[in-house]
Amino acid sequence: MVDDLGSQDIESHRINGDPVYETPHLDRLTRMGRRFTHAYSPAPSCAPSRVAFLRGQHPVNTGVYHVSGGRIPRAWHPQSQRVCPYYVYGLPLEEPMIPEALKRAGYYSGHVGKWHAGGKSAGYPFPLDQGFDFGFTENERGHKYYNDPDLWDPKDGNENAFFGSWGRMQPDRLSDFATADSNDRFQLNAEGRPFDKPLDLALGFIKKNKNKPFFLNYCPYYVHGPIQARNRERFEHYLEKMGYPFPTDPGTIYKDIPGHSNPYYASMVDEVDWMIGQVIQYLEVTDDPRNPGHKLIENTYVIVDSDNGGVLPYTDNLPLRGGKQNTWEGGVRIPFLVRGPGVPAGTVCDTPINLIDLYPTFMAMAGVAPDPSLELDGCDLLPLFHGESDRALLSDGTERESLFWYFPWDAHMSAAIRKGDWKLVNHYVAPQGGQAKHAAQLFRLYDGSDTTMDLSEANNVADQYPEKLAELLSDLNEQIAASGAPLPHRNASADFEVQAEECPAILELGSEEDRVWATFETGAGKSPIVSAQLIYTLNPKQLDTTRGNREEWFAAPAIVSTGRVEATMPPGATHATFSMVDANGFLLTAEEMPAVTDVGHQVHDSAIFQDGYAYQPGMFALIRLGKQAQAAARKQGADTSTLNAALAQAKAQLAVDPVQEIPMCDAIRSLRAAIRTQAGAPQATHPLINRFPTDPRF
Repeated sequence: MVDDLGSQDIESHRINGDPVYETPHLDRLTRMGRRFTHAYSPAPSCAPSRVAFLRGQHPVNTGVYHVSGGRIPRAWHPQSQRVCPYYVYGLPLEEPMIPEALKRAGYYSGHVGKWHAGGKSAGYPFPLDQGFDFGFTENERGHKYYNDPDLWDPKDGNENAFFGSWGRMQPDRLSDFATADSNDRFQLNAEGRPFDKPLDLALGFIKKNKNKPFFLNYCPYYVHGPIQARNRERFEHYLEKMGYPFPTDPGTIYKDIPGHSNPYYASMVDEVDWMIGQVIQYLEVTDDPRNPGHKLIENTYVIVDSDNGGVLPYTDNLPLRGGKQNTWEGGVRIPFLVRGPGVPAGTVCDTPINLIDLYPTFMAMAGVAPDPSLELDGCDLLPLFHGESDRALLSDGTERESLFWYFPWDAHMSAAIRKGDWKLVNHYVAPQGGQAKHAAQLFRLYDGSDTTMDLSEANNVADQYPEKLAELLSDLNEQIAASGAPLPHRNASADFEVQAEECPAILELGSEEDRVWATFETGAGKSPIVSAQLIYTLNPKQLDTTRGNREEWFAAPAIVSTGRVEATMPPGATHATFSMVDANGFLLTAEEMPAVTDVGHQVHDSAIFQDGYAYQPGMFALIRLGKQAQAAARKQGADTSTLNAALAQAKAQLAVDPVQEIPMCDAIRSLRAAIRTQAGAPQATHPLINRFPTDPRF
């Protein structure tokens, strides 16, 4: 899974204009395998697509909508019409991923490269927590999630590790090209290619495990930014090809030139093409230990795809409209190639497919029986891979009629559906300029065959085909509603009509022990609160040292009654607020939250609160959990001296008024650690106690 590779970035796939990027290995794979011309990502950005692929479900069912999750819902701008609902940052630990199903058939699974399917605490849960036997992914602040000394030993002092040759060039992108020097951690090989640790590990994983069934999820960090060229020779090649002089300023950009015009990006596409070629070449020349006289490639499926469309303006997706982070075709249509046993070489399939289809497809490849309990949304594509069918069938045997996307993010708050020749994009925020009569826009991409009509989504035909508009909009809304996913909320601070005046005001916040509540206006002229959640964090700046103190916010149930909302504070939660929606769809929070643009994106939400139910309710709940662990351990005859001391420290801090933040955080950290390591206590496995395993200060 290449990061951000656009559908027009492969030389032999280019529709408009002469190709610029050179991709001989992907072109050869196209000739040797089967190309899917209507392949789509589950979302137009990294995290939701990767989570959806690994889970086999649409983002509306995984609950991961974009890469900015785990925050308190609030307006991006004071006048934003809509507010993105709360969503999680990554996949919860209990959700089954692909390797867990493959393990049933004896598969050994590895992940190498970009993860982006865990939480904000440096990526937890990590690949090993989600069923992978080998995991090698993002490293933050020196944390090592897993290592196999046969493949990589951190004691070697090899700094070219997690990010490989993709890592940011220092001090700038014209000063850190790879060289042939043996002391260069990116030392050029005989082909003039920089050494790349993730590629080295991908090849090492295959080499070590070739004598057993294996699944490798190889996710290069290329071609995502930073946009740079570690390989000077290939960079100079594209400078010459594009007619540019060698830049003297590392800040030189190529945004104003149409087409594939960025030599840095071209070099990145060139480099990842070579990396993919190395994997395929190894499979082609290596004997299969389980099948003497044959090569590994004969019994291996190789799939190449991307997590979303190409990023503008670094590449050009034309004739597709848009790019990454929007639901136009350029944001969700991706390259997709497969080579493997029974796959007819040099063929094309025009059936629309989605990356969520790979979970059931991999199960079919491995001989794992379908499992309804997994609640997979995708189709088994193996008959399509083999050219035996052109129909994508759902688990109930019916043909899938449509694909849809839900992307309630501020920059392009929309949902979309592709059904046959038609594509509908429904804007939760009306398009600018007043040119569209409807928030929903309808486009006819094809004319009944595979002949292009409006692949650029340039002609909104909603007025000409009102029945088709109504049909697709109804289908889209039904699929989103069936998931139970919340729709974007209205923003009461924006220029709305009188309904905004009906929003109830918050009257009072309160707490007792671990119960927290807020009261609000009721009565004539005020709309009732119809739903609410408690949004809480476990890692404010004082507790989280990973990734520059990135707070992660979670949701817990709340009970709404007349004029009151209340909830139980989770153990160890340090701050919280109620996120509520009234009968008119407006968002309210227990304490008013400024728009993101008013305070800046980097300001921690916990720092905004005047109250935030700070520390004491969560500490009370944590002490209760500690006492339960203490009692359970004593029944088992276990030593509780460490836990006893941590409980005493926590009780002392709970009694301090006003709260002293640093001593309180030290007490929370100590009590969490004591519970987590207490022998004989089932409370040691509580998920909130184990949420930040890589933080040395936890």
